Amino acid sequence: MQEKQQKIFNAAQKTFNELGFKKTSIAAITKRAEVAVGTFYRFYNSKEEIFVQVYVEENKRVKQAVLATSDLSENPRTLLPKVMSQLRNQANNNLILRAWYTNPKLKQLIKNKTSVEENFMYYTVLQLIKQWKDHDLIQPGMMVSRVQQLFGALIVVDSHHDELPAGDYEQLVADLIQGILDRILK
Repeated sequence: MQEKQQKIFNAAQKTFNELGFKKTSIAAITKRAEVAVGTFYRFYNSKEEIFVQVYVEENKRVKQAVLATSDLSENPRTLLPKVMSQLRNQANNNLILRAWYTNPKLKQLIKNKTSVEENFMYYTVLQLIKQWKDHDLIQPGMMVSRVQQLFGALIVVDSHHDELPAGDYEQLVADLIQGILDRILK
């Protein structure tokens, strides 16, 4: 990235993190970056465009942090619920990541600009699945692609949680995780 573009990106990241998407303006970003508004438009077409880029970077940062602080050799039945809980807590407590759940327009933009593999939870779970396969913890005949598909369905449920009937969503996720683990692990 060019120096000015990097300054704008860093300012946007800090401002979105402090204020969230809705309360952040291009003027606030450019003021923090100490550049003119016109300079912003040399690199980005809109606030939405820079937000999606900031979201992708924040997503990567948090995924790496959760994996780095987890004992990946821990029993999968204990580890996965912890990791999923950490990821969901991060998403709920981080104004950048929370946009996925609270802003349908941004959610669609993020979905259109990123692949399933870049999904906040999917990537992390995929790293764990590979490790479990390497340590022979997966049921015989259970293909990694099938395991990915099962967890992919969980990600879809999480992505559409607002469409589910009212109830204890945390318990629903815990039950789904446990059911998937019962199906795939030895």
